[in-house]
Amino acid sequence: MKITGVRTYPYAFKLNRKLGDANSPSGRETYAAMAVFIDTDEGISGVSVGAPAAAPRIHWFVDNLLRGCDPRGVAGLWKKMIDYVFKGGNRGTETAVIAAIDLALWDLKARCRGEPLWRTLGGSSPRVRAYASGLDMPLSDEALSIFYERMAAKGISAGKLKVGLDMNMDLQRIGIMKEALGRTGKTVELMVDANEYWSPKQAIRKVAEMERTFDLTWVEEPARRWDYRGLKKVSDSIRAAVATGENLDDISDYTPLIANG
Repeated sequence: MKITGVRTYPYAFKLNRKLGDANSPSGRETYAAMAVFIDTDEGISGVSVGAPAAAPRIHWFVDNLLRGCDPRGVAGLWKKMIDYVFKGGNRGTETAVIAAIDLALWDLKARCRGEPLWRTLGGSSPRVRAYASGLDMPLSDEALSIFYERMAAKGISAGKLKVGLDMNMDLQRIGIMKEALGRTGKTVELMVDANEYWSPKQAIRKVAEMERTFDLTWVEEPARRWDYRGLKKVSDSIRAAVATGENLDDISDYTPLIANG
């Protein structure tokens, strides 16, 4: 089996409500994305989603680095792409390019094996625990309650709220989320996400205030993604766990976080 080419199809879509966080509290409802198909000489294609701006480089990478390669050697092809961008760094558009191709290759490998991707990746079960996250900063209190009540009706008893702008509002809305999820009759788990909006000292002060009333499972991105000292300080100063890393791109970005606990 060999890679024969790649197809990209950009598209736009509009949601039925706005999504937003502390960095964009008014939110937005129109988004753009791109479908990516990596094709083979055996008629099987792998599919992923990428950034429209990455399209020209995705075609270049496939045509110049991957065409003619066996797509089932996903780790080796990832290494080939990472080695190519090594000097300039796995950053910006190059990150989006490699990510979109890598995802499509894993999808393709699973299709070749005739199994779901979770099994190809080594998973033992197709099920994981889920929590509700509404990217809910633009929602009114009433709409917020309706959203989490709808999640509770699905049996979900854990939720993550966007916070960061107003402490009184945050406390009130955490309470709304907790009450709505409590309709499941299960133990409710509460998380908050500041989306890197705070400094470490702000995060410590604000989370401590929240923890006077609520038992938080984790606080997500309480400080900047690269601030390993600040994140460590927050983690050592609050009861909840600290979650971060979703906006990091390369192994080198994670090393300081791991090395510093």
